[in-house]
Amino acid sequence: MMATLRIPLITLLASLFLLFACSPARQIQREVKKSPVFNRAFTGFTLLDPETGRTLADVNGDHYFTPASCIKILTLYTCLKVLGDSVPGLEYQTLLQDSHSTIVVKATADPTFLHPKFQDWQAPFQFLKNRRDSILLYPQPEMDRFGPGWAWDDYPYGFQPERSTFPMYGNVVHFLKNEDVLEIQPPFFKNDFVELPYYLAPAEMKRKEFENQWLVPLIDLKIKERWLPFTAVNPALLLSDTLGKPVREAGLYEFENGPKAWQTLYSTPLDTVMRRMMHQSDNFIAEQMLLLCAGKKFNTLDQDTLIQWVLDSVLTELPQRPKWIDGSGLSRYNLMTPQSIATVLLRLWREQPQEALLPLFPAGGVDGTLSEWYAGKDGKPYVFAKTGSMGSVSCLSGYVRTRRGKMLIFSFMHNHFVGSSREWKAEMQRMLERL
Repeated sequence: MMATLRIPLITLLASLFLLFACSPARQIQREVKKSPVFNRAFTGFTLLDPETGRTLADVNGDHYFTPASCIKILTLYTCLKVLGDSVPGLEYQTLLQDSHSTIVVKATADPTFLHPKFQDWQAPFQFLKNRRDSILLYPQPEMDRFGPGWAWDDYPYGFQPERSTFPMYGNVVHFLKNEDVLEIQPPFFKNDFVELPYYLAPAEMKRKEFENQWLVPLIDLKIKERWLPFTAVNPALLLSDTLGKPVREAGLYEFENGPKAWQTLYSTPLDTVMRRMMHQSDNFIAEQMLLLCAGKKFNTLDQDTLIQWVLDSVLTELPQRPKWIDGSGLSRYNLMTPQSIATVLLRLWREQPQEALLPLFPAGGVDGTLSEWYAGKDGKPYVFAKTGSMGSVSCLSGYVRTRRGKMLIFSFMHNHFVGSSREWKAEMQRMLERL
């Protein structure tokens, strides 16, 4: 009769403990705590198994951090939850008066209207251009140009275009030097730049803060290309100039009995817009898409109402309720924890097909904001994640494929360091490679 091998319970438990303690996840947890780089700032880290939802590693995961552009993960989730497969480009109705027809156009805040990066999806513009009816813009409430907590002195830079109810051309002016000619798109602004000698002009091309007038030092005309935001302009004037026919802005008194039912024209495929927002970390698209979702859900371009609804009625199981202010992450008022970001990523993983979800995130070593980092062996990416960067902030949250082919969810958040974020990125890369 064979003898039965008996292993003392305490020995078995000790072996299991050592096996668990020596797992790559636990090793990374210890390294995050002891990292000489991370210890020079405030760091949070959470690692989840998407199959079970179990936390594999956690360091300060329940602490709040400034997420910067990682807040776009919430914007992505909201857009996928609220919208269909295409973006509502504009709403319209036709009024007949004494055998004369008028098209009443209601803006949806669609960021792709006349946007140079979305030229293949301009059905709403072509609709307006081809109609012979008079065009009347339905009145919309005024909107603050910037969100709460944005840096006002970033107004001249292309990464912070102003928000608007009816954006056009990405709310930026494209300056392109072609041989000796400075081309300007849209042409509406062609007379609004002033060439100045270097001793009177700023160091580089710059717009006056509250005027659409660009001061261009003669020496700066050597530049090949610039994308600079324009400030608020009457949408009827800009659209009229582009269409080459009159467009009038209506007053509320013209709709005392209320408008008829609106018809919707769709523009760009949603996944195309989301890839641009996530891969290039496009702040303008993120802001406008959150406004657009508010219009779709509540018939008002009110970002705050939409955010309140998402937190109160949709993302109710977040471990720590975020302080969510805007769609882009430009606001310094945003606060979020690694655990809560990881939970949103878990919701995305469970609600979206993997083949549709992963391409929305930049792939390490391949494209977008991760093109120079996290390159996998043989050109196969192993990190699919959203970056979040601003002064003293470096975050990275998304999905990582382990050496065994298993996908995990992670969120790294670093705040309050001084200088370049390069050391923090290199340290995150070293740790994720261990997985």
